[in-house]
Amino acid sequence: MSAPISRSGLQNEVINFYRKCCRAIRKKPIESRYRFQQFVRSQFRQYDISPRDHNAIEYMLRRGQRQLEAYESDSVKDVNL
Repeated sequence: MSAPISRSGLQNEVINFYRKCCRAIRKKPIESRYRFQQFVRSQFRQYDISPRDHNAIEYMLRRGQRQLEAYESDSVKDVNL
């Protein structure tokens, strides 16, 4: 059995934020969930940020939180890629 993975606090924040995004997708209409999932994936992969660039990661987390709040609204039914 291997030892558990040790992650930094910032790594845990990013992982938890991704999970939060995935949970928010489940609240969207079934016919648009796939597009939301593709959108979230593209947003996470869009930037090539060094794991050591903590300022950029923290900035992107704050920006993502604001974006998620907007997309979590019940009035948002779909997203265009």
